[in-house]
Amino acid sequence: MNKLQVLMNGVFGRKVPAEFAAENYDYEAALRDELTKLLCDEKGRLNRYKFDRNKIDLFELLSQNLEEVLPQNIQSALDMFTEIIRVPQGSRLEFRVTRGKQRGRQFVTRATESGNYETFRLDRDKFDVYPQAIGGAGYVDFERYLDGLENMTDIYEIIQQGITDRIFEMVQEMLLSSWNMAGRPAKNKVIASSFDPASMVKLCNVVAAYGSPVIYCTPEFAAEMVNAIVYNNTTKISDQDMIEVRERGYIGKFRGFPVVVMPQSYTDEKNEKLVMNPSFAYVIPSGKEKIIKLGFEGSPYFRTWDDHEGDNQVTLQGYLKVGVGMVGTPNYWGIYYNAGIEADGWKDYNDALDADIATKYAQAHPNG
Repeated sequence: MNKLQVLMNGVFGRKVPAEFAAENYDYEAALRDELTKLLCDEKGRLNRYKFDRNKIDLFELLSQNLEEVLPQNIQSALDMFTEIIRVPQGSRLEFRVTRGKQRGRQFVTRATESGNYETFRLDRDKFDVYPQAIGGAGYVDFERYLDGLENMTDIYEIIQQGITDRIFEMVQEMLLSSWNMAGRPAKNKVIASSFDPASMVKLCNVVAAYGSPVIYCTPEFAAEMVNAIVYNNTTKISDQDMIEVRERGYIGKFRGFPVVVMPQSYTDEKNEKLVMNPSFAYVIPSGKEKIIKLGFEGSPYFRTWDDHEGDNQVTLQGYLKVGVGMVGTPNYWGIYYNAGIEADGWKDYNDALDADIATKYAQAHPNG
């Protein structure tokens, strides 16, 4: 492992050799010094020729870091219902499906080039997920960085977060697309104008027939959940729940079922659209076939996209190939839609769903 790799590991909080593990070691400053030697002239000024000659080494380090960190970040958030594999460039993203005692028909849902979803009967023990290229970019002024005015990790983390958010969006697209999937019983989805504890209990009890239910939701959804019990005409909430709400904003368990809050952020700097639709929660049994299949093909790739004359600013682009698929019988996991949550940026989506629900209800109940 060369010195740049060691310092990059230190900057991102990973294990480093003992000689670099001093308690107050400034990895960022040391990395900046090494890059100055790599990219600058003898007076410390950015040299475009040295930059062009040595940038491949820098980008390789960034790619190695993203290749290691990104799957860990995704897995820590989605591990309980997402199977993740990594294959070399040009290899098939092939998943093996456990069939065994699973009840009902099994379907595979995947995104097509047109943005729609294909659903078909699974008649074999393996299936392929087809990857697509995703990426993120950020402006890097290397002179400001080398002067200590900008932080490489900040720019890099913006790119990493953008790619991570896109993967979360892809997973969410799969989950939301299953709302009207063939074979999903009415008992496996809930529609409410506000959080209704009784409806969530019923949904969890349905899923409990297939395994131990876990509630996955956004922070906004979790903040609406309560374990209130009415006793002698008085609504009671446990001291433990009150402490959890005070400390982290939501309860850790709902009627004994774990609540797992998924990461949330905005897709834009104006904070107009949330990455995850806050109105939905997913109740998924643990210990069953993981319903989301996520595959990484090849290694991440960094490159400069465009140079900006006069200011030595560079557009740094990260690129990655990712495939997402969904395997699952809709009768063993559930969706809860809380229409009362303010859905920043998701209003049109939710309004369209509300209209579709109203239309289907009218068709099913022509006499009102």
